[in-house]
Amino acid sequence: DWALRGVGDVTGDGTADIVWQHVSGQVHYWSMQGGQRTGGVNVATPVGNDWALRGVGDVTGLGEAVGQRKSVNALTASELMSLRRGVAQMMAWNNAPRDSTDFRRSWVYWANMHAHFGADCAGPITGSGMAGVQTFTASNASETATWCRCEHGTEPFLTWHRMYLWYFERVLQAAAGDPSLRLPYWDYATDPTLPAAYRDPTYVNEAGQTVANPLRAQARQPGLNAGSAGLSPAVRSASGAMTRTTYSSFNGALELTPHGAVHCALVTGGCPNGLMGAVPASALDPIFYTHHTNIDRLYECWLRVNEAARLPSAPAHLNTQFTFVDADGSTPQRRVSDMLRLSQLGYSYAEGGDCPAVAAVAVAAGGANVSDDNPAASAGEQSIELAGPTRLERGVTTVRLNVPPTARERLSARATPSAGRRVYVVIEGLTFDDGPGVLYNVYLAGDGGRREQIGVINFFNFTTPRAGAHAGHDSSAGRYTFDATDAVQRLSLDAAAQPSLVFEPTTGLTDSSPEAAAAQISPQANARFDRAQTVTAP
Repeated sequence: DWALRGVGDVTGDGTADIVWQHVSGQVHYWSMQGGQRTGGVNVATPVGNDWALRGVGDVTGLGEAVGQRKSVNALTASELMSLRRGVAQMMAWNNAPRDSTDFRRSWVYWANMHAHFGADCAGPITGSGMAGVQTFTASNASETATWCRCEHGTEPFLTWHRMYLWYFERVLQAAAGDPSLRLPYWDYATDPTLPAAYRDPTYVNEAGQTVANPLRAQARQPGLNAGSAGLSPAVRSASGAMTRTTYSSFNGALELTPHGAVHCALVTGGCPNGLMGAVPASALDPIFYTHHTNIDRLYECWLRVNEAARLPSAPAHLNTQFTFVDADGSTPQRRVSDMLRLSQLGYSYAEGGDCPAVAAVAVAAGGANVSDDNPAASAGEQSIELAGPTRLERGVTTVRLNVPPTARERLSARATPSAGRRVYVVIEGLTFDDGPGVLYNVYLAGDGGRREQIGVINFFNFTTPRAGAHAGHDSSAGRYTFDATDAVQRLSLDAAAQPSLVFEPTTGLTDSSPEAAAAQISPQANARFDRAQTVTAP
C-alpha cells in the first residue's frame, strides 16, 4: 500500500533520504546514513487520499537534493547493474494484462507512448530490421491518452522529450527498485563508438548467472554492435545547432543533427529501417533513451548560456498539456511550463562533450538566426537563389551554384561582417519515391576542388506518424538549414568564385565510403529537392 515518491536530503545532513506515500495520503521518510536506514518519520497525515506527492527537493533553500545524470561510460558496476535490472523488468512487464499497472510501466507501452505501428498512429509496419515489432491500436482510456504522442518537427520537440524522459526515469527506478537510478547519456562527441554496455551480448547478473544483455539490440549496423566503427563527425556534432540563439531555431537545428542523423546512422540501410531508423519503432531499442538523454543534455548546455532568454516563451507552447505514466502506473497530465527547467525536475548533468564554453557563446549571444519556417521572411535577411529542381544521383552529386554577379560580393568571405552575421545554405522541398537507404554529407566547394562540410541530410522525420495526435503537425521534413558561415571563411570565397554544393552518400559511420554507401541506395529512390538558396542573416 506504499509507493516510493522520491529521494532527497530531508534531514539536511547531506545524505539522500527515501520518501514514501501511503494510499491514504500519509507521507513517511526513511532517514539514511551510509546506505543504511537510521529511522523513519511520518511527515503529514492529510485528510483524504485525493492528492499525491510528486517530488522531493529543497523547499526552504537551505540545501539541495539533485540527482546527476552522467555518461554511460562513467557508470559504476552497481549503477550499470541497476540500469540492466530496470530495463529487464520493464521488458518482463510486456506480458502483463492490458490496462494493468504493470503493462502501463512496460517497455512496449513506453515505446508506444513515443509512437507505434497501427491504424491510429503510423499505419502498417514498413522497413527492414523490424523482427518482433507488432502493430497496436489503443484499446482503453490510458492508451488513448498516452500513446503516439511524440513531438517531431514541432516547437515542443525538446520540451516534450524532456518530460517523457523524466517520467520514464521514474518508472525505470521503480522497475529496478533503485530510487537513485538516473538515465545515462551517450556522449558521442567524446566517444563515437557504441557504449560497450549496449554491445555486450551477455552479462553476469546479481545471481551470478550469465544472461542475455537487455541493452543490446540486433537491429543496428554490425560495425556499431561489434565496436569496430563509430559515428562519423558530421553525424554526431551539435556545432551547427550551438550557434543558434533562439529556442525555435535551436530546436529545429538540434532535431536534425545530431538527433535525426544519429537515429539514421544506427541502422543498416538508414531510415526508415528499424529499429532506431523509424519513429514508430525507435523507442524499442534501449539506446534510444541514452541517445535522447544526450539530446536533453545538449539542450541544457545551450540553455545555460542565458536560460531566461533562451527558454521557450510562447503561451501556446507553455500551456500545452501532455499525459504520461508515473512510477505507480497513474497517468498524470502536465503542462510544458511545469517541467521546463532542470531546477523543476531535480536532476543535473555531468560535464560532457559538445558544450561550448559559456563565455565563448555569450559573445555571440546577439547573433543572427535564420527563420526556420520561411528562411527569406525574417526582417533583414537576404536570400540568394542558388539552384532549382535537382535530383540526387546514386553517387556523388555536384551542383554548380548560379550566384548572380550582383550577389557574389555579399556571399564572399570579404563581405563586411556585421555583429553576429551568419550565412546559411537552405535546401527546400527534398523528397523521394523510395527511402534512399543512406544519409548525405553536404559540402560547400570552392575553386580548385577545395570543400568544407556544412552538414548532413538524414531522413528520420519522414518516418513520423501522420495519424492520431500527429495529424495536425506541420512537419519540417524536406527542409534543411545548414550554417555555412565558417565554411565560407575557410574557403576564402571571393566575388569571382563559382561555388558548388556537393552531396555525398554515407552510412553515417567512420568506416563509410561514398562508393559503398552509393551501393546501398535504392534504384527507386529518386531523391530530389526543389531549390537551394543562401540566406544571410545580419
